[in-house]
Amino acid sequence: MTNLETTKSTLARLLATENLNIEIRKAETAAFNPHTRTLILPLWKDISPELYDLLVGHEVGHALDTPAEGWHDAIVENMKPGFKSFLNVVEDARIERKIKTRYPGLRKSFVIGYRELCEKNFFGLDGKDVNDSLLIDRINVHFKLGVSANVQFKPEEQYFLDKIEATETFEDVYQVAKELYEYCKKEMQDLQQQSQPETGSPDETGEDSGDSSGDGESSGTSEQSG
Repeated sequence: MTNLETTKSTLARLLATENLNIEIRKAETAAFNPHTRTLILPLWKDISPELYDLLVGHEVGHALDTPAEGWHDAIVENMKPGFKSFLNVVEDARIERKIKTRYPGLRKSFVIGYRELCEKNFFGLDGKDVNDSLLIDRINVHFKLGVSANVQFKPEEQYFLDKIEATETFEDVYQVAKELYEYCKKEMQDLQQQSQPETGSPDETGEDSGDSSGDGESSGTSEQSG
C-alpha cells in the first residue's frame, strides 16, 4: 500500500467516525457495502489526491447517510428494470450534498475530482452533446459536474431537480426516484413513438400519408421530446 493509499484509508475512517473496513484493490470504481461496513477503494494509476478525496468522501457519505435496510427494502420493493440506477442517482446527489456540508474542505476536491473523471471519459461524454442524453443521465451529470457541464433542462424537468435538491431523508430519495422513474418511462415511450415509421396505407385511410401529422393524432408526433 502506498503512502497515498494509507493516508486515504485513515481519512475514510476519520470522516466516517467509525472503524470502517477498508479494502484497496483492483476495482472499476469505489464502492461501499452497508452491511459489512466495507469501503472499497480502487487501485487506479495516475490518480490525483483530489480524486482520491472525492472517492473517499463519496463513499463515506454513503456510510453516514444511506441506511442499509432502507436501501435493500427499496430495491426489493421495486424490481423494475433500471430502477436501482434511478435510486442511486438521486441518493448520490443527497449524500454528496450532505458530506460537503459536514466537511466543507472536501468541496474543492469534489470539483477537481469530477473534472478529472470527466477528462478520463468516466461519464462517456467524449464526442457527444450531454443535452442529447436521457433525463436521468443529464441529472447525474448536472449534480456531479455542476454548472460547468452546461446541462439544459426543460421547465417540467426542472421540477425534478428542485425535488432532488430538497431531499433530506432516504425516504425522500425513494419517493423522488419512483416519481422520476415513472416520468422517464413516459419519456422513453414518447421517444419510441417518435421514431416509429408511419404504418398507415393510403388505401386504408383514403388520405395521403404525408398529411398524417396534420391532425396531431399520429403516433409519430409528440410535444414532449427527450
